[in-house]
Amino acid sequence: MANDLTNDPVRLAIAVCPLAAYLVLIGFINLRRGPFITSGGRDSLALAIGLSGLAMIGPLALMMPSWSIRTYHGYAWLMMMALYFLLVTFIILISRPRIVAYNTTIKNLRPLLREVADSLDPAARWAGETLFLPTMQLHLIMEEDYGTRNVQIRSVGPRQDFGGWRQLELALVQVLRQHEKQKINFYGVFLLGLGIAMLIAVCVQVYLHGNFIDSFLHDFHIDFRP
Repeated sequence: MANDLTNDPVRLAIAVCPLAAYLVLIGFINLRRGPFITSGGRDSLALAIGLSGLAMIGPLALMMPSWSIRTYHGYAWLMMMALYFLLVTFIILISRPRIVAYNTTIKNLRPLLREVADSLDPAARWAGETLFLPTMQLHLIMEEDYGTRNVQIRSVGPRQDFGGWRQLELALVQVLRQHEKQKINFYGVFLLGLGIAMLIAVCVQVYLHGNFIDSFLHDFHIDFRP
């Protein structure tokens, strides 16, 4: 895979397709009329999958030993991708817990979070955008991205109860089902359009160059012959 990316449909497809699929997914989520709640771990994993193609043709290709290709052929790439996702899993596990609320604002989310916090921990206390639930050992802060109309609920400090964060996430999902519908988030339109445009560009390049399957098998040293 040594040719220029624009002249190599295999590398282009590997790099762009996962990222384009991620943009389309996030675009659909932001086009929902109601909020969407997910954990920070799942959000990070989705991003890692979207960037996996760029990692594969970039740092993973640079670190790939030549002897591993000669010895293991296409299986060497599977091992490198396994290493990539093991690293991603490790980073997610050591990261502080957080909750991502797509397609909402702090103004809309705060009263619902207050309702959930009071039901989970009567001793819950607020200080600005910071919430402390002493019984559940949770200390969190809300941060809003005004351009994307998304909110992140981040942990404050390392001493957190991960089971409590899971309870908080599930309770928020239940409460947000009764959340009033909002205006369309046009940031989702931008992401959806960008993702679809990237997929169309890849399809055009694959069609113009042809022999995509043969090029893919050759570049990754995959041989189905016995």
